[in-house]
Amino acid sequence: MTFRLLDLFCGLGGWTDGFLAEGFEADGIDSARIVAPHYRGNLILQDILTVDGRMLRGKYDVIVGSPPCRDFSKSTWFGKVTWKRPPDPESSLSLVHKFIEIVGDARPEIWLMENVPQLQNYLDLKPEVVARLTPTMVRAFWGSFPPFLIPVTGRVQLERIGGGRLRSWNRARIPLPVARAFARACRERLEGG
Repeated sequence: MTFRLLDLFCGLGGWTDGFLAEGFEADGIDSARIVAPHYRGNLILQDILTVDGRMLRGKYDVIVGSPPCRDFSKSTWFGKVTWKRPPDPESSLSLVHKFIEIVGDARPEIWLMENVPQLQNYLDLKPEVVARLTPTMVRAFWGSFPPFLIPVTGRVQLERIGGGRLRSWNRARIPLPVARAFARACRERLEGG
């Protein structure tokens, strides 16, 4: 049996790559055309705010999402990164709430939302797990997902894509060993293991 993944805010497809490696079919939704040549699943170019989760019911076994974290990140708060636009966590929360709404309407067997740990300061939901994925990448996970061993990877090898325009997208990408470990745990749960 082939299981189906929907990757919301898919970007370059960090989550998708792990699921494809584990035999899933994968669709991703993102509004950034710049990712289209690099996304390895079926990309749907659409603004997440226009997605009707009720239309997705029964179509996906797993839904994952990594809403943009820029406005919640410590690097933004403590001046480690200079942005043209000041942080606006309240505005970015609309994307987080839309992800949660889509999951509630679509009712997948398994769902996971990934973001920086500071997001929990703005949500009523507490993350299930906060983990270090690389020496410099700490992420929080919300959802109804099976336990999985989160491998701590070393320095992430960034692909040479799109010059500097995709550098921040590439740095934020979920490392393949993490995505693959999660996909394997999902497949085992879905197979009844």
